[in-house]
Formats: sequence, structure tokens, C-alpha cells
Amino acid sequence: MDSTDKSVEDEVLRVLQKGTLLGTEIVRQVSLLRPHTTKQGVYRVLRKLKDEEKVAIHGKFVSLNIQWVNAMSEFFSLAGFHYSGSTGTDSFLNIKGRDKITYSFKNLNLLDVFGIHALHMMGMVIDKRVSLFAYNPHEWFFWARREAEEVFKEAMNKDGRQLFLVSSHRDPLDLELRKHYQGDLLQYYIVDKPLFPKGNYYFCLFGDYLMEIYFDEKIVEELDEFYKMTKTWNEEARLALQEIVLKSSKNKLVISKNRRKIDRYKKMLSPYFFIKTT
Repeated sequence: MDSTDKSVEDEVLRVLQKGTLLGTEIVRQVSLLRPHTTKQGVYRVLRKLKDEEKVAIHGKFVSLNIQWVNAMSEFFSLAGFHYSGSTGTDSFLNIKGRDKITYSFKNLNLLDVFGIHALHMMGMVIDKRVSLFAYNPHEWFFWARREAEEVFKEAMNKDGRQLFLVSSHRDPLDLELRKHYQGDLLQYYIVDKPLFPKGNYYFCLFGDYLMEIYFDEKIVEELDEFYKMTKTWNEEARLALQEIVLKSSKNKLVISKNRRKIDRYKKMLSPYFFIKTT
């Protein structure tokens, strides 16, 4: 690629940072940022980016390929961890002792985007023999953001890690999940009653890291009602759940290395699973 196309590529990616756009709108915006750029030049670069799986083209619309975005984010975050010892929003990798970092999110979707990213990052610095334990009263993440969840499951499987998930409800979608989460590497168990008084508390144990999530109680009430009313997963259910996870709410995610809690929670969840010994 010559320097001209490289410059056009940089501008195309910068424009697409803001979201999905029509191809014609990309041409317009790139031309404003870089005068004298031709329409043919922009479309040539878009075809190259599509071949490299950096963008996705659907009809007349173009968007960044989210898998590529995630891969780049993880690459630079991990590099920051190894080279500088602290990495801005990913400074949780370097948390020490009794310290903790708290993140706030205005809806469930944004929280899960960050949560999955954080778990990917932890997986890159944690020994591959270490398993992941999670307590999710409703495993709504799978239904709401299935593609991202599947990518994370594949990453766990590739590393040969075991993932142990405990739920505390027996609504139809909770039971349906047993078809998707089964086997030695991915085990799913529904306890007879909630492990904690409040249904808005979820947690995840991954090596020395403890991720605790406190959801907006009003949103959790809506999730509970959605689960009670939904008998089967279909397009109507998908749209209803999307409306909930995108609704404005106050949610908190806390990452720490609280050894006492980690040991207690691991002891609490372990009896439900077959855990491989190395």
C-alpha cells in the first residue's frame, strides 16, 4: 500500500470510530478531512479493510469489525501492562493488596462490554491452569450479548480452562441454558435458592482477581419479570431483553484481590462442579 492509501485508511478508521455509516457518508467525511481524496480511493481502502476483517460491510452500511476492535484493545492493554506497570482503564491488572477499583456504567450493555474485556485481559496474565468461577443469578449475558459470550467461551476452551457458572433461578431461559453450557470445560449448575439476600449481586473469581457487580435494583426487577414471562427464546424475546439492557440505570463493577472473599466464594461454589486436578 502506498502512503496515499495508508493516509486514507487512517481517516476511514477514524471516521468509523463514531459508529456505523453509509459508504457515501464515509466518502464525504474523509473528503472533508483529507481534501482531494477520490471516491474510488475510499472504496478501494474499504475493500482492503474488509479483506483484512477490520471492517464489516452489510448492504450500503460499513462498521468496524468488533472482533478486530476487541483484539486491538487487548493487544495494547496487555502491552501497557508489561511495559509500564499501569494501563489507564486497565490498571486493575496491577491492583495490589487490599486496594480495589470501582467502575460505574449507565446501562447493562456497557457494563458487560467492559466486563468481558476485563476477563479477556485477566486471562492473558493468569496461568492457563486456573479456572473461572461465576455466580450469576440469571445468566442474561448469554442471551443479550451472545456473540461476545461465545467468543469468550471459545477463548476459555482454547486455553483449556474450566468455567464454572452458578445460577439461582429455574425460569425457562435459565433451564434452556443447560443445553449450551455443558461438558467438563463449561459447567453450569442451578442452586435451589439464591446464595445472597439481594438478587442484584453477581460475582466472578478468576485467579487472584475478584470481580463484583452491583446492578441497579429496578433493572434487576425488570430482568426477573422478563425471565418469568419469557417461555422461549425468539426475536420478540431478544428485542425485549435488548430494551432492558440498554435502559438507563446505575450499575457498579468492582475489581479487587480480596483473598478472604475469593477463598470463601470459591469454597462456596466448588462443591457443585467436577474440577480437574493438575
